[in-house]
Amino acid sequence: MKSRIFAVAAAALTLASCASKPGDVTKLTCVVNDPDVKAVNVRLGEMDTVLNVVDGRFYVELPADVTSYGLLMSTDRKFGTYFISDGTEMEVTVADGKVSVKTEPEYVESRYAAYYDRLASIYEAEGSDMKTELESLWFETVKADPANAVAALVVSDAMYDLGPKKMLELISFIQEPVRSDRFVAMREKEAKTQLNTQPGMKFTDFAVEHVYGYDRSVDPQPLKKEVKFSDYVGKGKYVLVDFWSPWCGPCKREIPNIKKVYEQYKGKGLEVLSIAVWERKPQSHTIETAAELGMDWLHINNAQSIPTDIYGIAGIPHLMLIGPDGTILARGFHGLEGIQAAVAEHIR
Repeated sequence: MKSRIFAVAAAALTLASCASKPGDVTKLTCVVNDPDVKAVNVRLGEMDTVLNVVDGRFYVELPADVTSYGLLMSTDRKFGTYFISDGTEMEVTVADGKVSVKTEPEYVESRYAAYYDRLASIYEAEGSDMKTELESLWFETVKADPANAVAALVVSDAMYDLGPKKMLELISFIQEPVRSDRFVAMREKEAKTQLNTQPGMKFTDFAVEHVYGYDRSVDPQPLKKEVKFSDYVGKGKYVLVDFWSPWCGPCKREIPNIKKVYEQYKGKGLEVLSIAVWERKPQSHTIETAAELGMDWLHINNAQSIPTDIYGIAGIPHLMLIGPDGTILARGFHGLEGIQAAVAEHIR
C-alpha cells in the first residue's frame, strides 16, 4: 500500500493551498537555491510541461481550478510539492533539500502536509488498528476541506481500502465543484455498483462477443460467438471468477495462486472462470498468454469494460466467488491465503 503514497517516498513533499480570494490564474514563482536543478516539471490537469530554471528561478501562470491538484517536481526528482491552483499568488522556495511555500496576501500553514505525515506514519506502523485509523483520517480530512481538490486526493488514497458503503459515505461529505469532478464521480458510480453486486446478492448477467479462434482459410479473422455470464455461473457449481488481462503483471502473478486452489478444490465442485477485460491487443494474444500461463479452465475474452462497469471494478486482478445458485459469496480477496480462505469457507 505504501507505494501508492508519493509523500512517503519523497522526503521534501508538501501540499500547499491558501484561503485568499481566487482569481482566474494562479501566479506561481519558484526560487531554487540549488545549482544542480536545471528544470522543473509542472503538471496540472491535462497540462504537463517542463520549465527551465534560469538564474535560480522561474515564473508561470496556471489556470485556477480548485478541483485539480498540481505537482511541481524537479526533473531529477530531488524535490516535489503538490499544490492547489486556487487563483492565488504562490512562491515556492527550495533550499537545502527542503520545500517551503508562501502565499499572498497571507501565509497559510498547509494542513495537507500534516495529512500525509499521518498517513505515512499509519502505514509504517502497520498496527492492529490501522483500518480504523485510516478511516478516521480520511473522514476528518474530507470534512475539513470538502470543496477542495484534496478531497479528491483522499478518495484516491482510500479507493482500495474502503468498502462501497463507507466510500459513498465519504463522498457524501464532498461539496461542489469537487463533487462533480470526473474522478470522484467515477468512484461514486463504482461504489454504487459494488453495493448492488456485493456478497449475498445474485450475480448480474451480461453478454459479450467471445473470440474462440481464427479462420486460417483467409487473412486471420477472429471467430466469435456470443456468450453470457449465466452460461457459466448459477449452474450448480461453485465458480471462482478471475477478472484479468494479459498485460496486467499482478494478474499474471495471481495465476499460480488460483491454480493451486483450483487443483485443491476442483474435485469438490469448484470451477474457475477467467474473464479478460480491458485488453490492449487482439484476443489471439490473450489466448496465447492464457496457454503459456497454464490457465486450464473456463474463459471469456473480449469483455472490454462491460463486466467491470456492472460490478464496479476499478482495478485488476479482481476475484469473486459465486455459489451454485448464482449468489455472490465473496469478492475482492487476493493472494493464496485470501483465495484459500474464501473458498474453504464454502467448500468443505
